[in-house]
Amino acid sequence: TNTLRQQIDAARSDAGLSPLPAPAAAPTPVATAGNTVNVEVSLDPDFAARVRLRGDATVFIIARVPGGPPMPVAAQKHSLQDLPLNVTLSDADSPMPTQKLSQLKEVELFARISETGDAMSKEGNLDSAPVRITLPANAPVELVLGKASP
Repeated sequence: TNTLRQQIDAARSDAGLSPLPAPAAAPTPVATAGNTVNVEVSLDPDFAARVRLRGDATVFIIARVPGGPPMPVAAQKHSLQDLPLNVTLSDADSPMPTQKLSQLKEVELFARISETGDAMSKEGNLDSAPVRITLPANAPVELVLGKASP
């Protein structure tokens, strides 16, 4: 495109016109800490040794309003084979454009293993203990699936 611009500018110059204005630099999107959450998801080794999980099970990482509706404000879907995972949830992971992660001051995070591939809460699913955080989150949030409650 640079050579095309030079040719256009030369033609404009020959016609007695001024060169085209310089193109404006495209603004680079800035990801602020306020609208992303780093999440580390792992499987408890003792649990993994005791329980046989289906290899095609799905892992969901879900962020929702604490004490609010079960509908997530951000969610990602991964394969069980991907564990341990290190992901970043952001507004891009929001299933509903009206409710975004960046609009919240607090969020509840948890991971769910679903053998059916459905994110809805069902018998047979395995959820990690929910972790409630204040946004913006400075440190990664650690979620462990299958860990026994203390």
